[in-house]
Amino acid sequence: MPANDEFAPCSLIDHEDGAFSLIFTDFDSTEEIFAEQELDGGGYTWHAIVDSLVKMKTPKIARLLDYDPEAGMFAAISRDRDSLKQVAVLIRNALKDRELLQLAIDNADPELLE
Repeated sequence: MPANDEFAPCSLIDHEDGAFSLIFTDFDSTEEIFAEQELDGGGYTWHAIVDSLVKMKTPKIARLLDYDPEAGMFAAISRDRDSLKQVAVLIRNALKDRELLQLAIDNADPELLE
């Protein structure tokens, strides 16, 4: 898999100061499931979902991540590139597996979920 694809459907940005940002903006494929649950489905919703997935699937990386969501973009920030690769895999898996996505929604911090 080419280096760019290892982070798909996200993009990785190297800030050259040792930090990286993982950016996810392709919310179209999940629009229906979020609408059914009266969720916005943008970057803030994905923050809650990723936070939930990390806690469920890869809790050891949680301390290495910071989040900076906006309405039209989800961003995870870390100095650990491999942790961001794991987040990209979690997002990819949630997009492919509606049950996993629903589990993440069900277990998301209600204060983060919009």
